[in-house]
Parts: sequence; C-alpha cells; structure tokens
Amino acid sequence: MPSVSIYKEQDPSMTYRFASLIKRPLISKEDIKVYGEKDNIQQILFGLQPANLKLDPHLSKKASTKSISDHLLSPTKTIDTIKTRKGSEGSLGFCSKSESGISMSRSSSSTVKETCILPKDESEIDRMVSQHYILRTAFDGDFSAPLLSYTKKVKRVTVLDMGCGSGTWTMEMAVQFPNMHFIGIDHSALYPQHIKPKNCRFLTLDRNDASLPFEDASVDYIFQRDANWELKDDAWEPLIQEYFRILKPGGWIELVEADIETQSSPIEEGFLIDKLIDVFYSLQHDPFISRRLSSLLATAGFRSIQSDFQSVPLGWGYSKSSVHNKSQVICSEYARAAAMQHLQLLKSLKPWYKNKQRYDACMSKILKEWHQAKSYVNWHRSTAQKPY
Repeated sequence: MPSVSIYKEQDPSMTYRFASLIKRPLISKEDIKVYGEKDNIQQILFGLQPANLKLDPHLSKKASTKSISDHLLSPTKTIDTIKTRKGSEGSLGFCSKSESGISMSRSSSSTVKETCILPKDESEIDRMVSQHYILRTAFDGDFSAPLLSYTKKVKRVTVLDMGCGSGTWTMEMAVQFPNMHFIGIDHSALYPQHIKPKNCRFLTLDRNDASLPFEDASVDYIFQRDANWELKDDAWEPLIQEYFRILKPGGWIELVEADIETQSSPIEEGFLIDKLIDVFYSLQHDPFISRRLSSLLATAGFRSIQSDFQSVPLGWGYSKSSVHNKSQVICSEYARAAAMQHLQLLKSLKPWYKNKQRYDACMSKILKEWHQAKSYVNWHRSTAQKPY
C-alpha cells in the first residue's frame, strides 16, 4: 500500500483545518449504524457555516439568520438553465455580459439532460459536503494549481467550478479570495439560491452537451472534481477541449477523480464494485477515468501537467488505546469520516443492484471488513496549464 501522509506523526501539516470543522466528537466504530435510512453524515460531521459570508440584501432578516447548511439541504426550485449548444437561443433566451466578460445565453425553458448515476437528493448533498472536507484534508488544501502566483499577473480572475454540486468548494473559495469571480456550474440545482458570497454565482448546465457558452480565452482557472458520475465516456475528450478553448493563455485547470475500486477490497465489497463497474459500462461511462486524466489533458494541448494521488483510509487508523496526541485523534476521526462518506455513496447506489438481498448482506458487513482489510480509496489529481 502506498504511504498515507496523513498518518505521519511528524508531518507539520497535522494542524488540519478539518479539526476546527468538527462540532462534536465523531461517532466511534462501535456506535456506527451500518445501515439506517436516517443516517445524516453532514449532521454527524460538520456544521457547514463558512465565516464572513455576505448575505443577499433581498433576504429577510429571518432568512438571513439560517445557517448555510439549511439552505444546502433545500435545493432551489427556481433555477437558471444554460442552453449549451451554439446558436440555440429561443424566443425566451437572451445574451448577457457578466462582470467577468463572459457571454452567456440562458433560457428558462431549457431542460437539463440527466446522465448522473448518483441520485440528486438531500442525502447526496450530505455526502458531497462531507466529501469536500475529507478531500481538503487528504490533499492538504482546496486546490493545487499555482493560482496565487498566477493572480499577480491578472487583475480580474474568473474561476469555474465545473460540477459544483452543493456549491461548498465554490462558496468557500469565494470567501477566501474576495477579489476573484467564482461561477459554480452543475447539471442539477443543488447549490444555494440566495445565501452566497457576492463574488459567487451558480448556473445549471449539462456538460455532456457539445459546447460551453463561454467566450474564447475568458476563464483563468477551471476546477472539476468527481465528475465521472455524470459524464459519459465520449463526453470527456470534447469537454477537455472546450476547457482548453475557454481558458486564457497561461490559465490553469485542475481535475480530481477517485478510483471506483477500493484498494485491499474485501470479498463482500468485491461483489458491489463488480456490479457497479457493469453499471458504468452499461451507461457508457468509463469507470477508470481517474487513471486517464493526464493523457486527456495532454491530448487537448495542455502543458506543465502534474499528477499525484492520495490514499484515503476507510475507517481504520489509530486505535483508541494507541492515540497519544491531538494529531492522531484527528487522523482517526478523518478515517471514520471517510468510511461513513464512502458508505453513504454505496447506499445511494442500491437502486442499481438487482439482487437486493445480496446487496444488504454485503452492506451489513462492509465497515468491519474495511477495518480488517485496511481498505482505502485512491483519489487522483491532475493539474495543467494552457500554453501562452
């Protein structure tokens, strides 16, 4: 197994921000409910309430006092849907110029084509939020592209979060970098409609379509994570080419995807993964796209490509008797959080399995087997630059 840097006691990066996000101690493995419809990972792990959010002035005082997590758990009913095919504006469509200089065509009558394997509901929002903080801890930050050095050369920076989901990464980055303009884009409107930073907006778009409604060389940085549940295999290459088109010369792109297979997989989980791979292929998705990120970027013309991965342990680490310092406690909590998040992922995939009895039997044993087998998931990351 590759080394897992989060378990290195001497690592100075042990002062993870992850610790400050935990409202109360995580449940121990003895307390974990292996299977329960009322599990709420977000409530167990985090109270998502980014600091310094500038609320929409049109919100009522009562609405403004609600936490951001309340709104993340209430998907908006009124959304803007972008028409992505060139020249497709209908009588209801219009072209507008945003502050970032990006031309967009929008229509209230468009319908987003659903291609995502995962459900789009409250439990999925919970899972995405917890996954965000787990990956922040695994990669020791929210991004790896040299964004800070790049911004010194650009006055107005525009960032796209492609497949923003609940909008957590988008909003937190917008708070962290108030002088940048952030646009979160997803095919389902799970992001908040009202409570968001002023330099942040959200739009609905189907990335499986042929083109993106952005001008050439109009974007500085593109971030995309966990997109394989939505994108079909034949959509990846043209989409990366579109990213190349809309990025400014010198702009950066960052792609993050997980292996669909857990490493050191126990026997029971092997059944689940084999069936899941079959589902991917039947829906024309590539279950192993995470291993092709760098080649996709190179084919599109990107340069300065750098790739790495992090191994995220599923529920195992320091035992209670061996925990001696705060950093070890954080690592143990982190591993349990990762296990619960991955468990929720597998639970949401139940509709795809025909043999429900076998599925339930596997799920009832999986946490114990992860711990015994020291299972982990590899998350792959590739960054690249568009040549000047």
